[in-house]
Amino acid sequence: MLPKKFRSFAQSHNFTVIEELPRGYCSRIFTDGTRILKVPFQGEEQTSGARAAILIQQVNGPKIYAHHEPTGALIMERIPGGQSLLTTIVSNEIPSPSMGRVREGLPADPMNMSDIPIFIPLAQAMSTLPATNFPLLANFYKNPPKIAKKLIETTPKHVFLHGDLHHENILFDERTSTYRPIDPKGLIGDPNFEPVAFLRNPILTLPDNPNLYKFTRDRIICISNALNLDPFRIAAWLYVDRYCHLQEDPNPRWQSVLPTFNQLMTDFKM
Repeated sequence: MLPKKFRSFAQSHNFTVIEELPRGYCSRIFTDGTRILKVPFQGEEQTSGARAAILIQQVNGPKIYAHHEPTGALIMERIPGGQSLLTTIVSNEIPSPSMGRVREGLPADPMNMSDIPIFIPLAQAMSTLPATNFPLLANFYKNPPKIAKKLIETTPKHVFLHGDLHHENILFDERTSTYRPIDPKGLIGDPNFEPVAFLRNPILTLPDNPNLYKFTRDRIICISNALNLDPFRIAAWLYVDRYCHLQEDPNPRWQSVLPTFNQLMTDFKM
């Protein structure tokens, strides 16, 4: 079950696999019941992502017990319950920081604003972490559109970025009734980039929103006001992100979204 090259690492930390959990985009996930062994097989989770996971322990990220630096493998805390923010919204259950799980009477549709108050303090916490020894956002995208160069040249300040702080990377801890961040990319750059992953999610349903322009515009305004960010720069980074993604994966559903994000960028600039 566990790839051979990770077995000695697991054994040296008394980690005996009892189950393989659903894998992520870049990693396989194993558990011994109380801990997680995260085994990356591609992407930044093998390098900067692992270092960032260690760093975000300071802002309520999962506790890291061991790090295998040659591969990026991590033995880490398993969050009890561990439901993602997306799951709690779709199931109509919004865990309250003070009351645990409570019914809010929301429709079984993540397209609402109830997730933003959960995102805001997590994004604020990320920006307080030391921005050292991580890749630059300026080098993250290959062949970006021209607006990316302007954004990079006019970056107001450089901060630590989780870089992938979306609904599936925000888990509810039943012990403390708090939401906790997981699976950072680990970047340094424009703070206006941090909301991008959140705004492009839920990634499976967002392109089908019949009111995508207004929905995204309202969310950008709400987030920019709460975090004292520039709505134009948020919208521009959102456009850059989807533009570059479509160069690698020309999904027709997301191709139809790109003009909307371009219009948002244009309108916020006016």
